Amino acid sequence: MNDDSGTIQLLAEARTGDRGGMGRLAGLVWERMYPFVFRTTLDHDATEDILQETLLTMLRRLGSLRNEKRFWPWMYHIAWSRIRDRLRHCQLRSRHEAEFAQHGATGSNAHDSDFTPLDAQIREETLREISMAITQLNHRQRDIVQLRCYEQLPYTEIATLTETTPELARTQFHRAKNSLKKHLACCT
Repeated sequence: MNDDSGTIQLLAEARTGDRGGMGRLAGLVWERMYPFVFRTTLDHDATEDILQETLLTMLRRLGSLRNEKRFWPWMYHIAWSRIRDRLRHCQLRSRHEAEFAQHGATGSNAHDSDFTPLDAQIREETLREISMAITQLNHRQRDIVQLRCYEQLPYTEIATLTETTPELARTQFHRAKNSLKKHLACCT
Protein backbone atom coordinates (compact mmCIF):
# COMPACT_ATOMS: atom_id res chain seq x y z
CA MET A 1 0.00 0.00 0.00
CA ASN A 2 1.58 3.30 -1.05
CA ASP A 3 1.48 6.48 1.03
CA ASP A 4 -1.46 8.08 -0.83
CA SER A 5 -3.69 5.02 -0.68
CA GLY A 6 -2.85 4.55 3.02
CA THR A 7 -3.73 8.16 3.75
CA ILE A 8 -6.96 7.87 1.76
CA GLN A 9 -7.92 4.73 3.67
CA LEU A 10 -7.21 6.39 7.04
CA LEU A 11 -9.14 9.43 5.88
CA ALA A 12 -12.14 7.26 4.97
CA GLU A 13 -12.00 5.55 8.38
CA ALA A 14 -11.76 8.89 10.20
CA ARG A 15 -14.72 10.29 8.25
CA THR A 16 -16.90 7.39 9.39
CA GLY A 17 -16.14 8.31 13.00
CA ASP A 18 -13.75 5.41 13.65
CA ARG A 19 -11.66 6.59 16.62
CA GLY A 20 -8.82 4.25 15.72
CA GLY A 21 -8.72 5.66 12.19
CA MET A 22 -8.80 9.20 13.56
CA GLY A 23 -5.95 8.41 15.92
CA ARG A 24 -3.82 6.82 13.22
CA LEU A 25 -4.55 9.71 10.84
CA ALA A 26 -3.64 12.23 13.56
CA GLY A 27 -0.41 10.34 14.23
CA LEU A 28 0.47 10.32 10.55
CA VAL A 29 -0.27 14.05 10.23
CA TRP A 30 1.77 14.83 13.36
CA GLU A 31 4.73 12.80 12.09
CA ARG A 32 4.69 14.37 8.64
CA MET A 33 3.91 17.96 9.67
CA TYR A 34 6.26 18.26 12.67
CA PRO A 35 9.44 18.93 10.63
CA PHE A 36 7.61 21.49 8.45
CA VAL A 37 6.27 23.44 11.42
CA PHE A 38 9.49 23.16 13.43
CA ARG A 39 11.58 24.55 10.56
CA THR A 40 9.40 27.65 10.69
CA THR A 41 9.14 28.14 14.46
CA LEU A 42 12.45 26.67 15.67
CA ASP A 43 10.64 26.07 18.97
CA HIS A 44 9.45 22.63 20.07
CA ASP A 45 6.70 23.97 22.37
CA ALA A 46 5.33 26.32 19.70
CA THR A 47 5.49 23.51 17.15
CA GLU A 48 3.46 21.22 19.40
CA ASP A 49 0.88 23.95 20.06
CA ILE A 50 0.53 24.68 16.35
CA LEU A 51 0.21 21.00 15.50
CA GLN A 52 -2.49 20.52 18.14
CA GLU A 53 -4.44 23.44 16.69
CA THR A 54 -3.89 22.03 13.19
CA LEU A 55 -5.20 18.61 14.22
CA LEU A 56 -8.26 20.12 15.90
CA THR A 57 -9.00 22.13 12.78
CA MET A 58 -8.53 19.02 10.64
CA LEU A 59 -10.95 17.01 12.75
CA ARG A 60 -13.55 19.79 12.77
CA ARG A 61 -13.35 20.35 9.01
CA LEU A 62 -12.78 16.79 7.84
CA GLY A 63 -16.22 16.65 6.26
CA SER A 64 -15.51 19.72 4.13
CA LEU A 65 -12.59 18.10 2.27
CA ARG A 66 -13.98 17.22 -1.13
CA ASN A 67 -11.00 15.58 -2.80
CA GLU A 68 -9.04 13.05 -0.74
CA LYS A 69 -6.05 13.44 -3.05
CA ARG A 70 -5.79 17.08 -1.91
CA PHE A 71 -5.49 16.05 1.76
CA TRP A 72 -1.80 16.91 2.21
CA PRO A 73 -1.95 20.33 0.49
CA TRP A 74 -5.04 21.01 2.61
CA MET A 75 -3.14 20.04 5.77
CA TYR A 76 -0.15 22.20 4.87
CA HIS A 77 -2.52 25.12 4.26
CA ILE A 78 -4.12 24.63 7.69
CA ALA A 79 -0.71 24.37 9.38
CA TRP A 80 0.58 27.45 7.57
CA SER A 81 -2.51 29.39 8.67
CA ARG A 82 -1.87 28.38 12.30
CA ILE A 83 1.80 29.39 11.97
CA ARG A 84 0.78 32.80 10.61
CA ASP A 85 -1.73 33.23 13.44
CA ARG A 86 0.98 32.42 15.96
CA LEU A 87 3.48 34.82 14.38
CA ARG A 88 0.87 37.60 14.21
CA HIS A 89 -0.03 36.99 17.85
CA CYS A 90 3.64 37.14 18.90
CA GLN A 91 4.20 40.36 16.96
CA LEU A 92 1.15 42.02 18.50
CA ARG A 93 2.13 40.84 21.97
CA SER A 94 5.68 42.17 21.63
CA ARG A 95 4.35 45.54 20.39
CA HIS A 96 1.95 45.68 23.33
CA GLU A 97 4.72 44.80 25.81
CA ALA A 98 7.08 47.35 24.25
CA GLU A 99 4.43 50.06 24.42
CA PHE A 100 3.60 49.17 28.00
CA ALA A 101 7.29 49.20 28.92
CA GLN A 102 7.72 52.57 27.22
CA HIS A 103 4.60 54.30 28.56
CA GLY A 104 3.11 52.13 31.26
CA ALA A 105 6.09 51.63 33.54
CA THR A 106 7.08 55.30 33.61
CA GLY A 107 3.57 56.68 33.33
CA SER A 108 4.88 59.40 31.04
CA ASN A 109 3.30 61.15 28.11
CA ALA A 110 2.68 64.75 27.01
CA HIS A 111 -0.02 65.39 29.63
CA ASP A 112 1.81 63.95 32.65
CA SER A 113 3.37 67.27 33.67
CA ASP A 114 0.08 68.14 35.46
CA PHE A 115 0.03 64.84 37.40
CA THR A 116 1.08 64.59 40.99
CA PRO A 117 3.20 61.62 42.09
CA LEU A 118 0.01 60.04 43.45
CA ASP A 119 -1.73 60.48 40.06
CA ALA A 120 1.25 58.88 38.33
CA GLN A 121 1.18 55.94 40.74
CA ILE A 122 -2.58 55.46 40.25
CA ARG A 123 -2.14 55.62 36.48
CA GLU A 124 0.69 53.09 36.59
CA GLU A 125 -1.38 50.72 38.72
CA THR A 126 -4.39 51.13 36.42
CA LEU A 127 -2.28 50.41 33.36
CA ARG A 128 -0.87 47.31 35.07
CA GLU A 129 -4.41 46.07 35.87
CA ILE A 130 -5.52 46.71 32.28
CA SER A 131 -2.47 44.90 30.95
CA MET A 132 -3.18 41.92 33.21
CA ALA A 133 -6.83 41.92 32.12
CA ILE A 134 -5.77 41.94 28.47
CA THR A 135 -3.59 38.88 29.06
CA GLN A 136 -6.72 37.05 30.27
CA LEU A 137 -8.35 37.42 26.85
CA ASN A 138 -7.97 34.72 24.21
CA HIS A 139 -5.34 35.47 21.57
CA ARG A 140 -7.83 36.59 18.91
CA GLN A 141 -9.48 39.06 21.29
CA ARG A 142 -6.07 40.40 22.40
CA ASP A 143 -5.10 40.92 18.77
CA ILE A 144 -8.31 42.82 18.02
CA VAL A 145 -7.98 44.99 21.15
CA GLN A 146 -4.39 45.75 20.13
CA LEU A 147 -5.38 46.66 16.58
CA ARG A 148 -8.44 48.71 17.57
CA CYS A 149 -7.25 50.49 20.72
CA TYR A 150 -3.50 50.80 20.35
CA GLU A 151 -3.11 51.02 16.60
CA GLN A 152 -6.54 52.66 16.14
CA LEU A 153 -7.34 50.74 12.98
CA PRO A 154 -10.86 50.70 11.51
CA TYR A 155 -12.78 47.41 11.54
CA THR A 156 -12.25 46.96 7.79
CA GLU A 157 -8.47 46.87 8.24
CA ILE A 158 -8.75 44.69 11.33
CA ALA A 159 -10.88 42.27 9.33
CA THR A 160 -8.24 42.12 6.60
CA LEU A 161 -5.41 41.51 9.07
CA THR A 162 -7.31 38.87 11.05
CA GLU A 163 -8.84 37.24 7.96
CA THR A 164 -12.44 37.79 9.04
CA THR A 165 -15.29 40.14 8.23
CA PRO A 166 -15.67 43.68 9.60
CA GLU A 167 -18.89 42.62 11.35
CA LEU A 168 -17.17 39.69 13.06
CA ALA A 169 -14.22 41.91 14.04
CA ARG A 170 -16.67 44.40 15.59
CA THR A 171 -18.45 41.58 17.45
CA GLN A 172 -15.18 40.14 18.73
CA PHE A 173 -14.04 43.60 19.87
CA HIS A 174 -17.34 44.10 21.70
CA ARG A 175 -16.95 40.72 23.43
CA ALA A 176 -13.36 41.53 24.33
CA LYS A 177 -14.47 44.85 25.88
CA ASN A 178 -17.14 43.05 27.90
CA SER A 179 -14.58 40.52 29.12
CA LEU A 180 -12.24 43.34 30.11
CA LYS A 181 -15.05 45.14 31.96
CA LYS A 182 -15.90 41.99 33.92
CA HIS A 183 -12.26 41.32 34.78
CA LEU A 184 -11.60 44.94 35.78
CA ALA A 185 -14.82 45.07 37.84
CA CYS A 186 -13.54 42.10 39.84
CA CYS A 187 -10.26 43.90 40.53
CA THR A 188 -11.86 47.05 42.00
